[in-house]
Amino acid sequence: VGFGIAGAEIISKNMCVEGATRSAILDPMIPGKRIYAIFGFCDIHDFDHCTERLEDEIMTFVNKVADIVHEEVSRWGGSCNKNLGNAFLMVWRMGDEATLSKMNGTVRRRSLKKSITADSINKPDAIDLRRIPGLDIMSDKALIGFLKVIIGINRDSQILSYRRDPRLQKDGVPFKLRMGFGLHAGWAIEGAVGSLQKVDATYLSPHVNMAARMEAASRQFGVALLLTHNVYELMSKPAQACCRKVDVVTVKGSAIPMPVYTSDTLQNQHFPRLKTPKYTDLKLNDVLHAHAETYSPSLWEHDIDLVQLRRLISPTFTKTFSKGVEAYLNGDWAKAKSLLEKTDEMMLDGDSEGDGPSRTLLRYMGEKLFVCPEDWQGFR
Repeated sequence: VGFGIAGAEIISKNMCVEGATRSAILDPMIPGKRIYAIFGFCDIHDFDHCTERLEDEIMTFVNKVADIVHEEVSRWGGSCNKNLGNAFLMVWRMGDEATLSKMNGTVRRRSLKKSITADSINKPDAIDLRRIPGLDIMSDKALIGFLKVIIGINRDSQILSYRRDPRLQKDGVPFKLRMGFGLHAGWAIEGAVGSLQKVDATYLSPHVNMAARMEAASRQFGVALLLTHNVYELMSKPAQACCRKVDVVTVKGSAIPMPVYTSDTLQNQHFPRLKTPKYTDLKLNDVLHAHAETYSPSLWEHDIDLVQLRRLISPTFTKTFSKGVEAYLNGDWAKAKSLLEKTDEMMLDGDSEGDGPSRTLLRYMGEKLFVCPEDWQGFR
């Protein structure tokens, strides 16, 4: 229970049998293993406010959120690696390097003994993940898992009851639980970190940090979720069609530009309570698990929840926004301004009464008076 399924497997590799009693002891000095995974980081917004107001009840609140996060991520193929109070690290493990190398016929070109440089996060790895069978399904499920969490926190009756809690109101405005999500794919060193006094099963890598940075950046862009190109390029075409590129940026620890994407989530709406289908003896959880197990990319067009999340996103909006972003990246900021102002207006019925990514780019260009710098290279 303490380490979870993934953590228990990691810790078991650090156990050895010693002495006449043949008892198992933990050896934290065993080297880790290089693996590849999709890393997801999610965080509860306004957590300090919730902690101050709820006091001892904060544990009940956090554990209810954790229950939704763990259940949905697990259902969609992931596992929880870390509970950090207001944040969670989730992992969709692809496999270790040796196994994946055999699957696409590559040989590792970089030694683990070499230091991780500032740009190593975006340098081509020995393994081309796009050639690994089944990763399109895993990547789709990782995104769906987080989208289902967003739906869950806006559907669960216990979470919704906090909207009526006067302790959480700000200036008479009802409290609404909001979370941020980030997804990134890459390698990490899997192993036990700590000592005999305290040990954690974890993953260490700049790729893990990148998932956390995507979550933090989601607030800047006014969206619930951001994912990197590393994840986007692995996804199926139907899943990619439900995402939009919002910018090309460099992040701390890397000088290489990286496109970032979002999948739109309208949260200010009613999500109907889930019911067990008629003419089945299965429980609701069993039905939902079977739904995830039999996933196919057509789900993006037929799943009521996923369709409902994007109900404000029209083909006209998608086309206009895409043209606006391309104009911005190409340095035609006058055209970008005109197009992104239109997309912002199209989203007046959205959660923030406008479009977060459009406003973010307009704000950035506005700081430069909408005059593209001469040294503009198509990213920031």
